[in-house]
Amino acid sequence: MSIYLVDYENVYIEGLQGMERLTGTDKLHIFYTQNRCGLTFGLYEQLIACQAQVQLNEVAVSLKNSDPVKNALDIQLMMFTGYLIGAKEADALYIVSKDKDFLLGTEFYERFIRQEGITLQIVPSIEASLTPAGPEETETAPVPDIPPEIREYPGLTDALQRELDVPSFAAICDLYAKPEVPETVTEKIPLFPEPAEEAPLFTVQYFNTVRNLLGKSADEETVSRVCEMISVSDTLVDFNNALARYYHDGQRAKVVYHRFKPRFEDLRHLARAGRK
Repeated sequence: MSIYLVDYENVYIEGLQGMERLTGTDKLHIFYTQNRCGLTFGLYEQLIACQAQVQLNEVAVSLKNSDPVKNALDIQLMMFTGYLIGAKEADALYIVSKDKDFLLGTEFYERFIRQEGITLQIVPSIEASLTPAGPEETETAPVPDIPPEIREYPGLTDALQRELDVPSFAAICDLYAKPEVPETVTEKIPLFPEPAEEAPLFTVQYFNTVRNLLGKSADEETVSRVCEMISVSDTLVDFNNALARYYHDGQRAKVVYHRFKPRFEDLRHLARAGRK
Protein backbone atom coordinates (compact mmCIF):
# COMPACT_ATOMS: atom_id res chain seq x y z
CA MET A 1 0.00 0.00 0.00
CA SER A 2 1.17 3.53 -0.78
CA ILE A 3 0.24 6.78 0.96
CA TYR A 4 0.48 10.13 -0.83
CA LEU A 5 0.75 13.42 1.09
CA VAL A 6 0.07 16.30 -1.31
CA ASP A 7 1.44 19.80 -0.66
CA TYR A 8 -1.46 21.39 -2.52
CA GLU A 9 -0.21 24.95 -2.01
CA ASN A 10 2.95 24.00 -3.87
CA VAL A 11 1.85 21.66 -6.69
CA TYR A 12 -1.84 22.65 -6.99
CA ILE A 13 -3.93 20.60 -9.48
CA GLU A 14 -0.88 19.48 -11.49
CA GLY A 15 0.43 17.47 -8.55
CA LEU A 16 -2.71 15.28 -8.57
CA GLN A 17 -2.12 14.05 -12.10
CA GLY A 18 -2.10 10.26 -12.09
CA MET A 19 -4.49 9.77 -9.16
CA GLU A 20 -6.83 7.85 -11.48
CA ARG A 21 -4.19 5.08 -11.47
CA LEU A 22 -4.28 4.63 -7.69
CA THR A 23 -5.89 1.49 -6.28
CA GLY A 24 -8.27 0.83 -3.44
CA THR A 25 -5.39 -0.04 -1.11
CA ASP A 26 -3.77 3.40 -1.52
CA LYS A 27 -4.46 6.52 0.51
CA LEU A 28 -4.39 10.13 -0.66
CA HIS A 29 -4.05 12.99 1.84
CA ILE A 30 -4.39 16.50 0.38
CA PHE A 31 -3.01 19.25 2.63
CA TYR A 32 -4.32 22.73 1.84
CA THR A 33 -4.98 26.11 3.41
CA GLN A 34 -7.55 28.81 2.75
CA ASN A 35 -4.81 30.69 0.90
CA ARG A 36 -5.08 28.23 -1.98
CA CYS A 37 -7.96 25.80 -1.96
CA GLY A 38 -9.41 26.17 -5.46
CA LEU A 39 -11.50 23.18 -6.55
CA THR A 40 -12.73 22.90 -10.15
CA PHE A 41 -15.66 20.75 -11.24
CA GLY A 42 -13.25 18.58 -13.21
CA LEU A 43 -11.05 17.98 -10.18
CA TYR A 44 -14.12 17.26 -8.04
CA GLU A 45 -15.21 14.55 -10.48
CA GLN A 46 -11.70 13.04 -10.47
CA LEU A 47 -11.65 12.93 -6.67
CA ILE A 48 -15.00 11.12 -6.61
CA ALA A 49 -13.81 8.60 -9.24
CA CYS A 50 -10.45 8.00 -7.50
CA GLN A 51 -10.30 4.45 -6.09
CA ALA A 52 -7.90 5.42 -3.31
CA GLN A 53 -9.08 6.61 0.09
CA VAL A 54 -9.10 10.42 -0.18
CA GLN A 55 -8.85 12.75 2.79
CA LEU A 56 -8.78 16.56 2.63
CA ASN A 57 -6.74 18.15 5.42
CA GLU A 58 -7.17 21.88 5.94
CA VAL A 59 -4.25 23.00 8.07
CA ALA A 60 -3.83 26.16 10.12
CA VAL A 61 -1.45 28.87 8.95
CA SER A 62 -1.01 30.48 12.37
CA LEU A 63 -1.62 30.02 16.05
CA LYS A 64 -4.69 31.62 17.57
CA ASN A 65 -4.47 35.44 17.49
CA SER A 66 -0.92 35.27 16.08
CA ASP A 67 0.80 36.19 12.85
CA PRO A 68 0.99 33.58 10.07
CA VAL A 69 3.75 31.00 10.52
CA LYS A 70 6.23 30.56 7.70
CA ASN A 71 6.00 27.09 6.07
CA ALA A 72 3.02 26.25 8.28
CA LEU A 73 1.68 23.60 5.90
CA ASP A 74 5.10 21.96 5.47
CA ILE A 75 5.56 21.62 9.24
CA GLN A 76 2.20 19.92 9.73
CA LEU A 77 2.63 17.69 6.67
CA MET A 78 6.01 16.43 7.97
CA MET A 79 4.51 15.88 11.43
CA PHE A 80 1.84 13.65 9.90
CA THR A 81 4.49 11.86 7.83
CA GLY A 82 6.39 11.02 11.01
CA TYR A 83 3.21 9.64 12.53
CA LEU A 84 2.64 7.38 9.50
CA ILE A 85 6.24 6.09 9.67
CA GLY A 86 5.79 5.16 13.32
CA ALA A 87 2.39 3.58 12.68
CA LYS A 88 3.85 1.54 9.78
CA GLU A 89 0.64 1.90 7.82
CA ALA A 90 2.28 1.69 4.38
CA ASP A 91 5.40 0.37 2.66
CA ALA A 92 5.78 3.50 0.50
CA LEU A 93 5.23 7.13 1.49
CA TYR A 94 5.28 9.87 -1.14
CA ILE A 95 5.41 13.61 -0.43
CA VAL A 96 4.01 15.29 -3.54
CA SER A 97 5.77 18.65 -3.71
CA LYS A 98 8.37 20.60 -5.63
CA ASP A 99 9.61 22.26 -2.44
CA LYS A 100 13.23 21.18 -1.93
CA ASP A 101 13.01 21.91 1.80
CA PHE A 102 11.40 18.49 2.22
CA LEU A 103 14.74 16.94 1.23
CA LEU A 104 15.95 17.74 4.75
CA GLY A 105 13.18 15.53 6.09
CA THR A 106 13.88 12.59 3.80
CA GLU A 107 17.62 12.88 4.47
CA PHE A 108 16.98 12.83 8.23
CA TYR A 109 14.77 9.77 7.78
CA GLU A 110 17.47 7.88 5.85
CA ARG A 111 20.19 8.73 8.37
CA PHE A 112 18.44 8.24 11.68
CA ILE A 113 15.01 6.61 11.65
CA ARG A 114 14.70 4.57 8.44
CA GLN A 115 12.33 1.64 8.94
CA GLU A 116 12.95 -1.57 7.06
CA GLY A 117 10.35 -2.03 4.34
CA ILE A 118 9.22 1.63 4.36
CA THR A 119 10.42 4.04 1.68
CA LEU A 120 10.00 7.82 1.81
CA GLN A 121 10.30 9.83 -1.40
CA ILE A 122 9.53 13.28 -2.76
CA VAL A 123 7.83 13.42 -6.17
CA PRO A 124 6.48 16.39 -8.20
CA SER A 125 3.22 14.56 -8.96
CA ILE A 126 1.43 11.28 -8.31
CA GLU A 127 2.11 10.31 -11.93
CA ALA A 128 5.87 10.60 -11.34
CA SER A 129 5.76 7.95 -8.60
CA LEU A 130 3.93 5.49 -10.85
CA THR A 131 6.42 5.72 -13.70
CA PRO A 132 9.05 2.98 -13.24
CA ALA A 133 12.67 4.02 -13.26
CA GLY A 134 14.43 2.90 -16.42
CA PRO A 135 17.49 3.57 -18.52
CA GLU A 136 17.70 7.07 -19.86
CA GLU A 137 17.01 7.41 -23.56
CA THR A 138 19.91 8.56 -25.66
CA GLU A 139 19.60 10.20 -29.04
CA THR A 140 21.29 8.49 -31.96
CA ALA A 141 22.30 10.18 -35.15
CA PRO A 142 20.19 9.16 -38.17
CA VAL A 143 21.92 6.78 -40.57
CA PRO A 144 21.62 8.01 -44.16
CA ASP A 145 20.36 5.44 -46.65
CA ILE A 146 22.71 4.23 -49.38
CA PRO A 147 21.11 4.24 -52.87
CA PRO A 148 20.54 0.77 -54.44
CA GLU A 149 22.78 1.54 -57.43
CA ILE A 150 25.74 2.16 -55.08
CA ARG A 151 25.16 -1.01 -53.02
CA GLU A 152 26.16 -3.07 -56.10
CA TYR A 153 29.76 -1.91 -55.62
CA PRO A 154 31.03 -3.26 -52.26
CA GLY A 155 34.27 -1.22 -52.35
CA LEU A 156 32.42 2.03 -52.94
CA THR A 157 29.85 1.13 -50.28
CA ASP A 158 32.56 0.50 -47.66
CA ALA A 159 34.26 3.80 -48.54
CA LEU A 160 30.98 5.68 -48.24
CA GLN A 161 30.26 4.05 -44.88
CA ARG A 162 33.66 5.08 -43.57
CA GLU A 163 33.07 8.63 -44.79
CA LEU A 164 29.72 8.78 -43.02
CA ASP A 165 31.14 7.03 -39.95
CA VAL A 166 28.48 4.32 -40.30
CA PRO A 167 29.58 0.81 -39.24
CA SER A 168 29.51 -1.81 -41.97
CA PHE A 169 27.37 -4.93 -41.73
CA ALA A 170 30.49 -7.03 -41.17
CA ALA A 171 31.61 -4.74 -38.34
CA ILE A 172 28.21 -5.04 -36.69
CA CYS A 173 28.38 -8.82 -36.93
CA ASP A 174 31.84 -8.81 -35.35
CA LEU A 175 30.67 -6.47 -32.60
CA TYR A 176 27.73 -8.60 -31.51
CA ALA A 177 29.13 -12.04 -32.34
CA LYS A 178 29.18 -14.41 -29.39
CA PRO A 179 32.72 -15.35 -28.30
CA GLU A 180 33.66 -18.95 -28.88
CA VAL A 181 33.77 -21.03 -25.73
CA PRO A 182 36.19 -23.98 -25.66
CA GLU A 183 34.48 -27.36 -25.54
CA THR A 184 36.36 -28.20 -22.35
CA VAL A 185 34.74 -25.30 -20.51
CA THR A 186 31.36 -26.46 -19.20
CA GLU A 187 31.05 -24.34 -16.07
CA LYS A 188 28.65 -21.41 -16.34
CA ILE A 189 30.14 -17.99 -15.80
CA PRO A 190 28.13 -16.14 -13.10
CA LEU A 191 26.85 -12.61 -13.68
CA PHE A 192 28.89 -11.34 -10.71
CA PRO A 193 31.72 -13.86 -10.05
CA GLU A 194 32.58 -14.63 -6.49
CA PRO A 195 35.89 -12.99 -5.51
CA ALA A 196 38.89 -15.25 -5.11
CA GLU A 197 39.78 -16.20 -1.55
CA GLU A 198 42.92 -14.08 -1.64
CA ALA A 199 41.07 -11.03 -3.05
CA PRO A 200 40.69 -8.16 -0.55
CA LEU A 201 37.20 -7.38 0.73
CA PHE A 202 35.47 -4.01 0.68
CA THR A 203 36.11 -1.60 3.51
CA VAL A 204 34.11 -2.17 6.67
CA GLN A 205 32.52 1.29 6.41
CA TYR A 206 31.41 0.71 2.81
CA PHE A 207 30.11 -2.81 3.46
CA ASN A 208 28.16 -1.77 6.59
CA THR A 209 26.66 1.28 4.85
CA VAL A 210 25.33 -0.89 2.02
CA ARG A 211 24.03 -3.48 4.48
CA ASN A 212 22.20 -0.82 6.52
CA LEU A 213 20.52 0.55 3.38
CA LEU A 214 19.43 -2.93 2.31
CA GLY A 215 18.09 -3.75 5.77
CA LYS A 216 19.14 -6.09 8.53
CA SER A 217 17.44 -9.05 6.87
CA ALA A 218 19.79 -8.89 3.85
CA ASP A 219 22.18 -11.84 3.66
CA GLU A 220 25.95 -11.48 3.22
CA GLU A 221 25.86 -12.60 -0.42
CA THR A 222 23.28 -9.95 -1.40
CA VAL A 223 25.21 -7.22 0.40
CA SER A 224 28.42 -8.25 -1.38
CA ARG A 225 26.68 -8.34 -4.77
CA VAL A 226 25.21 -4.84 -4.30
CA CYS A 227 28.62 -3.57 -3.16
CA GLU A 228 30.08 -4.95 -6.39
CA MET A 229 27.28 -3.45 -8.51
CA ILE A 230 27.93 0.04 -7.12
CA SER A 231 31.70 -0.25 -7.53
CA VAL A 232 31.44 -1.21 -11.23
CA SER A 233 28.51 1.11 -12.16
CA ASP A 234 29.60 4.44 -13.60
CA THR A 235 26.07 5.88 -13.62
CA LEU A 236 22.70 5.37 -11.94
CA VAL A 237 21.44 3.85 -15.18
CA ASP A 238 24.15 1.16 -14.99
CA PHE A 239 23.26 0.49 -11.36
CA ASN A 240 19.54 0.25 -12.14
CA ASN A 241 20.19 -2.26 -14.93
CA ALA A 242 22.42 -4.36 -12.67
CA LEU A 243 19.70 -4.49 -9.98
CA ALA A 244 17.09 -5.54 -12.56
CA ARG A 245 19.32 -8.40 -13.74
CA TYR A 246 20.07 -9.55 -10.22
CA TYR A 247 16.61 -9.46 -8.61
CA HIS A 248 14.48 -10.51 -11.62
CA ASP A 249 11.71 -8.61 -9.82
CA GLY A 250 10.94 -5.14 -11.14
CA GLN A 251 9.18 -3.94 -7.98
CA ARG A 252 11.94 -5.16 -5.66
CA ALA A 253 14.64 -3.67 -7.89
CA LYS A 254 12.77 -0.34 -7.93
CA VAL A 255 12.57 -0.22 -4.11
CA VAL A 256 16.29 -0.97 -3.73
CA TYR A 257 17.19 1.55 -6.46
CA HIS A 258 15.34 4.40 -4.75
CA ARG A 259 16.98 3.57 -1.41
CA PHE A 260 20.45 3.89 -2.90
CA LYS A 261 19.83 6.70 -5.40
CA PRO A 262 20.42 9.63 -2.96
CA ARG A 263 23.64 8.01 -1.65
CA PHE A 264 24.99 6.65 -4.94
CA GLU A 265 27.84 9.14 -5.45
CA ASP A 266 28.95 8.89 -1.80
CA LEU A 267 28.96 5.12 -2.03
CA ARG A 268 31.01 5.27 -5.23
CA HIS A 269 33.68 7.22 -3.34
CA LEU A 270 33.60 4.68 -0.51
CA ALA A 271 33.93 1.83 -3.00
CA ARG A 272 37.10 3.37 -4.39
CA ALA A 273 38.60 3.85 -0.92
CA GLY A 274 41.26 1.56 0.55
CA ARG A 275 40.53 -2.09 1.16
CA LYS A 276 40.67 -3.82 4.48
